Amino acid sequence: MSPSLAAARKLYFFAVGGSFVMLQILFLANLCYLYGALWKSDHRMHNVHILMVDYDQGSIGESVRLAGAALKADTFPTISERSLAKYTTEKDVESAVCRGDYWGAVYIHEGATANLSSALAGQGADTYDPMQAITVVWNQVRYPTVAISVYSDLLVLTETAKAIYLRTNGSNALQALNTSSSNARVLFNPFGATSVNLSPTPQSARFLLNTASIVMYTLMQFFFILAFNGITTGFNFYATIPIRTLIILRLLVSLAYAFIGALLSCAYIWAFRESWDLSGAQFVQTWAILWLVMHINFLVLDAVIATIPITFVPFFTFTWIIINITSTVMPFDVSVGFYKIGYAWPAHELWTVMVQIWSRGCYNRLGRALPILFVWEVVMLGIDIWRQVVKGRGATVVQEEIERQEEGQTISNRQNLSGTEMGDKGKNA
Repeated sequence: MSPSLAAARKLYFFAVGGSFVMLQILFLANLCYLYGALWKSDHRMHNVHILMVDYDQGSIGESVRLAGAALKADTFPTISERSLAKYTTEKDVESAVCRGDYWGAVYIHEGATANLSSALAGQGADTYDPMQAITVVWNQVRYPTVAISVYSDLLVLTETAKAIYLRTNGSNALQALNTSSSNARVLFNPFGATSVNLSPTPQSARFLLNTASIVMYTLMQFFFILAFNGITTGFNFYATIPIRTLIILRLLVSLAYAFIGALLSCAYIWAFRESWDLSGAQFVQTWAILWLVMHINFLVLDAVIATIPITFVPFFTFTWIIINITSTVMPFDVSVGFYKIGYAWPAHELWTVMVQIWSRGCYNRLGRALPILFVWEVVMLGIDIWRQVVKGRGATVVQEEIERQEEGQTISNRQNLSGTEMGDKGKNA
């Protein structure tokens, strides 16, 4: 084997081995980051707060209060009871959940205990509705997986309160019971809960809204940039078109692509919404925020691709996707505090705005989300323009050097040809 081939083989295996190790580390680090956001999240459910307001001030409210104390654990939401002075009406409770102050709420209706006592005594037992004693409030569109868990915990709270009521008040109620089938039915089912879901999301695809869909918004831009840059380079436009013209062209094309991509993304969300009640205005609002975030992704990836060697572009792109989806897959309330860095990522603010749109104004965080997104847009637009200018100038310099070499080669060839012709003439002479 020749020494040159042996050296080349050594470099080849060194390069392959380096890629082998770096890719393993890349996937290990990113997936550890993603899995870490979900690590023991069920043991942080106590950070999820549920509002309790007792308008009844009777034994039913006391049973719910005791149930909250009995269920208190790291794996169960914290029941936060508040006074009637702060939440004077039931609408105030629903507004608190809508604003996102609490993940859910439970309130006991005024006169619930009195109505139950009357039914047990035989007054209106046939018409007594146990579901009118308690109401639970929740917002399903705000992180559907966690919202479903909150709703289940609210039902557990209600059933536990019922068991406590029967244990503490069952004997007295049994003694005062007007013996009839209706009264017995009231005793064994004294109260229940009516659910108020502020933003129902009944479609089966709801779990994809803050997971797989977030990935697609980035991948759409990544693949187009690769094609766009390849075509631009293939036509040698970086060197032959004025830099200002090229930058304007790229900006217009990127805006158009993000615009259409956002439209099609809204289209498949609406196409598979099933019975999810969404309006045309919500479609346009979703389209607008997706357009902005898709263009941010385009600018980020375009600037990076113009800066780092193409070999490392997949490393950055994969990491960018993972850190963004990690900021949307689970609420920060049930993740380690470190993951609150996700407030800075575009995907998290996108999800926040979409929750506000789809819940008709609930969980309004526009005051935080829009400034963050516009900072990303402005800063990355400036960086991308700068990198494209540098890239265009570099391509121009390379093109000029190639032209000089070709011109020099042409002159050299002419001189050689001229010398040859003169030599031939001398020989002939």
